[in-house]
Amino acid sequence: MTPLVINFAPRRAWPARAGWVAGGASALLVTVSSVAWLLVSPVEASHMAERVPQPAPDLAETQAIEAAVRTLNLPWLDTLDALADTFGENDAAVLSSLEADVPRAVLRLGGAARDAGAVQALPVILRTALPVAEVKLVSQELREEVVARPAHFVIEMRLPEGS
Repeated sequence: MTPLVINFAPRRAWPARAGWVAGGASALLVTVSSVAWLLVSPVEASHMAERVPQPAPDLAETQAIEAAVRTLNLPWLDTLDALADTFGENDAAVLSSLEADVPRAVLRLGGAARDAGAVQALPVILRTALPVAEVKLVSQELREEVVARPAHFVIEMRLPEGS
């Protein structure tokens, strides 16, 4: 009877030299593709560098564009101008925040006033100064720690339909 020899060692799938050859070939492939990319990318992006200067619009065209923008933004720009005239450092109230909800056409104003009477008068002042559909005082609080303007308020203004 012949003796049975069992070898439990795994067989090598690749010879050592084949691994080195495969690694070198992949490194060469990466290098060649990188060089090709560096040579091609400036050619692909060359159309971006060529800028043709646009002629400036004449005065009539500029005025027509401004009129169209004012029509589209109406009454937003007029409202902001009127708010700047209504609130200021020397006035009874100052504006500290302004949030616009464009889809609902609502402006939410936050600020501070010298006293509660000035806050109560603000909705009436805003109704007369601005083209608004509704003005309401949402909240008002007195903060004793603030000496100059202790009355803080939040006012919500709804602009007319179609704005």
